[in-house]
Amino acid sequence: MILDSLRNSASFNETDRAIATYLLNHTGDLKTLTMAKLAQETYTSNATIIRFCKKLGLSGYRELIMQLIQEISGDYLLAATVDRNRPFDSTDSIEAIEGNLANLLKGIIDQTKIELDSAKLSIIAKAVLSAPRIYIFAKGESYLAGCIFRNNLLKLDRHVTMADDGGLQTLHVKNGKPGDLFLFLSYSGIHYDYSKYAATLSERGIKPCLITAFSDSVLARQCDTVLPIPKSERVIGKVANYSSLVSLTYTLQVIYSLIFNQDYQENYRVKHEADSFIFTSFAEI
Repeated sequence: MILDSLRNSASFNETDRAIATYLLNHTGDLKTLTMAKLAQETYTSNATIIRFCKKLGLSGYRELIMQLIQEISGDYLLAATVDRNRPFDSTDSIEAIEGNLANLLKGIIDQTKIELDSAKLSIIAKAVLSAPRIYIFAKGESYLAGCIFRNNLLKLDRHVTMADDGGLQTLHVKNGKPGDLFLFLSYSGIHYDYSKYAATLSERGIKPCLITAFSDSVLARQCDTVLPIPKSERVIGKVANYSSLVSLTYTLQVIYSLIFNQDYQENYRVKHEADSFIFTSFAEI
């Protein structure tokens, strides 16, 4: 599998790693990515890229691109026998259900990793770091993923509010100021109220962010930064939100890790103090 070879870069030199990293970060552009463009973006040459292809056991650039497209498309990363919307049926054994879900969830994490836009991840992480106040808008399973993200940030002494708590969304929008971060989490992007909130924020010079699988939705058009996650399941007609919840949770954990890594030692100290305070002050005796 070429994707595995690109990710496992221990045997690569610096030039090879630059080529591999670019390909992994631009999987959505592979169909139109020419060898000349790849060479230009990685400060290499056509000859260097040909040598890179040979190292991977490929005949040349065309085979590299075709192989990557084949692996990324056609649900290569998700077991072909597992239906994302109905990963088991009434006749499946316990072992079959366990195996199907394991394949499904491991596959969606791999797919999410490949499709995430590193530049937009960085934009959202920097917005969290610089914002005096952070408001997260989310419903359903997206709310659960948002709560985990909020809890992690609270332990780094960040001011985070789940905006839907108490039905106070409109008030949070009214009180928002430029510099505050308004982060919307919605797999479908279909939320009439959220679209109105985002439009109002934009009119007041506040740049809302959105994580969604549908980057062409009305809500997406109202947001300044839109981070796509895979369209991994139907909006309606599934056993549970297995794929979308795991994909969103993984994405938020990556953003949290980027934030933590900006000042690793200090953030580790602050989180350790928070954990210790919670445990020693409120743990049951």
